[in-house]
Amino acid sequence: MKQKINKAIIVDGKEIANEIKNSLKEKISKLGKKSNIVFVSVGENLVTNKFVNLKQKFADEIGVESFIKKFLGDILEKDLKKEVKKIVLDKNINGVVIQLPLPSHINSETILNLIPKEKDPDVLGKDALNFFEKRKSEILPPVAGAVMEIFKRYKIEIENKKIVIIGKGKLVGLPISIWFSNQNIEHITLEKGDDILKHTKNADIIISGTGSVNLIKSEMIKNGVILIDSGTSELNGQIMGDIDRSCSEKASLFSTIPGGIGPITIAILFKNLVMLQK
Repeated sequence: MKQKINKAIIVDGKEIANEIKNSLKEKISKLGKKSNIVFVSVGENLVTNKFVNLKQKFADEIGVESFIKKFLGDILEKDLKKEVKKIVLDKNINGVVIQLPLPSHINSETILNLIPKEKDPDVLGKDALNFFEKRKSEILPPVAGAVMEIFKRYKIEIENKKIVIIGKGKLVGLPISIWFSNQNIEHITLEKGDDILKHTKNADIIISGTGSVNLIKSEMIKNGVILIDSGTSELNGQIMGDIDRSCSEKASLFSTIPGGIGPITIAILFKNLVMLQK
């Protein structure tokens, strides 16, 4: 699990995901009933398509049926609402995931909030997110669960550390911020346009999820920092992250894009699906 490039330990997200996958295979076989999940995808997006394919592959490997409901990018919001309502009301469907981002003419909140918490392994709908924020949820938003797995497996202490989260989005910044707050862990959450350098240069832990290629560079961090990159974007056909790879020369631990938090996030999504079926 521990591979070194220069100084940093590079997080092996695939290995962690495989361990979770093997555990889920056993649990699903003991459930005695078939699990399934529906992915709702709107329009064409390289990153979205890649993640849906990886999720379907993971589902197949653990014995979960997966279906893609694909819609054209110009679908009207009212029509998408009708389609998603049909899906969530189907008693035979266990989990529903809306692939983000949705086209700009569609209100993501409106669509996500159609999913009841019992069918929301992504913890993105209002009901599931409120439940999580009130510390009542048995499941964590996948990215928060993935960060927890990394901290646990690499024995990272988070108390009394200077923690900086970059990005306030529903997929990364918001759930991770809530997760830290629920543990009474102090942290700072920044937007991409803020004075990032002011905070990153002294940070012990940096978690970035803005989708801005190489936003964080080596000169912006201190030696020994822990870096969690969750800012997936596409550049010239390649999947890239927020944190420049040269940062591995100064970091003590680096979860890179690709191969870091992504595979773990997918594994936690399916762990959530199984837990919701108890």
